[in-house]
Amino acid sequence: MKVIVGILLLFGVLLALGTWISNKFSRNNKESEPEEEDKLEIPSDCCGAHEVCEFEEMLQNPEEIVYYEDEELDRFKGISANAYNDEQIDEFREVLYTLKNDEIRMWLLSIERRKLQLPAILRQEAMLMVAEAS
Repeated sequence: MKVIVGILLLFGVLLALGTWISNKFSRNNKESEPEEEDKLEIPSDCCGAHEVCEFEEMLQNPEEIVYYEDEELDRFKGISANAYNDEQIDEFREVLYTLKNDEIRMWLLSIERRKLQLPAILRQEAMLMVAEAS
């Protein structure tokens, strides 16, 4: 009898955990999808490669800096890529992993234009993410 109660209890815990995980991931997916109002309107003359166009436009305007709600990173200006502590690396990592795949290249360019050095440990991660997005 104790074995059956134990199995039922374990089953209930696993079911609750599975439900919680499922809800957490489905909620994250819903939050990451822009609402109809948030979607950018694409001009009718767009070639279909507007991400490339935006990146090339940003390259043509070397003074333009686009922020990704990461203004707080500007305080790290002048710090070497190998000089960051774990807490500081986590601040960069948090921004990197909240970006959409198509924003990473532009964010890296923004970091460079702001005279910030990406922590060395994140450089390879970012480059892999850019490669996966292509």
